[in-house]
Amino acid sequence: MKLLCFDIGGTNIKYGVIENGNILEKSMFPTNYKRGHKDVTDRLIATAKKVQKKHPDIEGVGISCAGSINFDKGCMITPPDAIPQFGEWDFEKLFMEELGLRIVADNDVNSFAACECKMGAGSKYNTYLVMTVGTGIGGAIVVNNKIWRGNNYNAGEIGRMLVDGVHWEKMASMTALLKSAKLRGLEVEEGKDVFDLYDQGDKVAQLVVGEFYRNLGKGIANLVYIFNPEAVIIGGGISARDDFGFEINRYADYYLVDGFQSTLDIIPAHFKNDGGILGAYCNFVDRYGKEEN
Repeated sequence: MKLLCFDIGGTNIKYGVIENGNILEKSMFPTNYKRGHKDVTDRLIATAKKVQKKHPDIEGVGISCAGSINFDKGCMITPPDAIPQFGEWDFEKLFMEELGLRIVADNDVNSFAACECKMGAGSKYNTYLVMTVGTGIGGAIVVNNKIWRGNNYNAGEIGRMLVDGVHWEKMASMTALLKSAKLRGLEVEEGKDVFDLYDQGDKVAQLVVGEFYRNLGKGIANLVYIFNPEAVIIGGGISARDDFGFEINRYADYYLVDGFQSTLDIIPAHFKNDGGILGAYCNFVDRYGKEEN
């Protein structure tokens, strides 16, 4: 099955042609959401038509998009903070009218989780959480190898969970790490700079990073009490660090009581930048692939 898949974010729109789980080609273009809904939509469709002309055997479109997505109807319900004016984006109607193609659309972290479930780090577990740590914290819940989307498709918004009276992502995201570092006088521009200083033995950076790991562990401990997962799979730049699993496990165990400590794996996601488009592919195949057999 050959599909065109999009990963729509606040900064870039990534896309690729995928067949049988293999990426044949991929590219991206800037979202430039401030130009407005119509401009972004026009460029999305123009790109799709260009790709369809080159690959006339494309059978459908998979979409991964930030925000609250109605998985059954293929439309956006509530836009994300990154593209606030994009409410009620009806992908299903748009692509059927313009290209005559079926689509499957889902939230970006759910799509990422679908990819990890089918082809990545989640393939050896049944019940687990997938989270991304970046500008904010996103999450997806997998129960018996199926993504649980909740009553109105909003399950997994773990970054908005209250920890110490604030949204968890306000204290445990890369944005929070950078803010904390600057407040303590470190001259840094991005999260990587903080970790570089940490690795060099800078005492202030060690304090900031230690607090960051502790806050991540505290939130994960709450999730363990609620879901009792086999694993927490973490995507984002932090997951590339050799020490991240040990440190987060250590702090999570500190906040967990006997019977919950050391009962799960905290591991990095397998897929990085291509997880969104591959997850969109997995979602489409999961819904329509059976029709091909």
